[in-house]
Amino acid sequence: MKYSDVLGRPYASQSAIYDLPADSQEHKRMDLQHAMLKALVDGLYVPPDLVRKALDPTQRHNKCSVLDVGTGSGIWAVEMAREFPSADVVGMDMVNPANAIETPPNCRFEIGDANLDWGRYAEAFNVVHMRSIASGIKDFKALLRNVAQTLRPEGVILLVSPTHRVYSETKESLEYHDEATPGWSAMAALNEASKRATLKRGGTSATASDYWTELLADIPFYTNVGEKEFWIPIGPWKEGMNESERTAAELLRQNAIAILSAFKPRLLEGGYDEALLDRWSLIAKKELQEMEPKLCMLWKFAWATRSPEPWSPL
Repeated sequence: MKYSDVLGRPYASQSAIYDLPADSQEHKRMDLQHAMLKALVDGLYVPPDLVRKALDPTQRHNKCSVLDVGTGSGIWAVEMAREFPSADVVGMDMVNPANAIETPPNCRFEIGDANLDWGRYAEAFNVVHMRSIASGIKDFKALLRNVAQTLRPEGVILLVSPTHRVYSETKESLEYHDEATPGWSAMAALNEASKRATLKRGGTSATASDYWTELLADIPFYTNVGEKEFWIPIGPWKEGMNESERTAAELLRQNAIAILSAFKPRLLEGGYDEALLDRWSLIAKKELQEMEPKLCMLWKFAWATRSPEPWSPL
């Protein structure tokens, strides 16, 4: 596996558009994100009824299989393999998990690029899961068509991602605020800079969660398209939260602090001034530690069922 080094952080050489590193530090951050989402939905997936039906061995002629695209640290794939010991679970990414992880016998990892041809996986899986991968995808609609080729009849596609924005406590997007604007946030500014840098590098799907249900509905290979949204405070600043909501909010804050160091390398490549990035990062860390201003993010879960329509290329 080849890596490119940017300010001491390794990036997968195969991807010129994905905006985050591929090292132990980043995979630990992904584990924080994973724990946050588990606390949020009380499990590994939404909606549970469709997933359990798709992976019910009594309803299938073939052994059930799961594909985790952009598996990152591999933790979702491993925990799915433990929850469904009769299913084969494959985690696919451009790099293998960087941290030692105990892998069940029904789980394995493969090197692969989601932007390339998926023909080798034709009708191989009952569930395909993709979490926070949009910034590394060139054509999200083409990706969804490839997943349809991969899914068996009545299989389920699962999409999970935040919108590429940071919001105020009143759910106002802060993406276009400049530093002189009241309510400006350094965390929001860094997040917006990351999005623009990704789009500039060709990651045209960075904002795919804004419209992915429309894409699914427009592809004849999918039915039962659904979506669920969660507004999550960055830190437990909101009154009246239950224990699970407070846990998710705190883990999201820890995740946001951890991602600050990952922004800088790609932003420097994109032409941003290092002194400006360092100043914004210090301000953003202070914002997150003190929970002022009060910020939140919008996370989306989308899904669809594979229709009986025979797969065909464009």
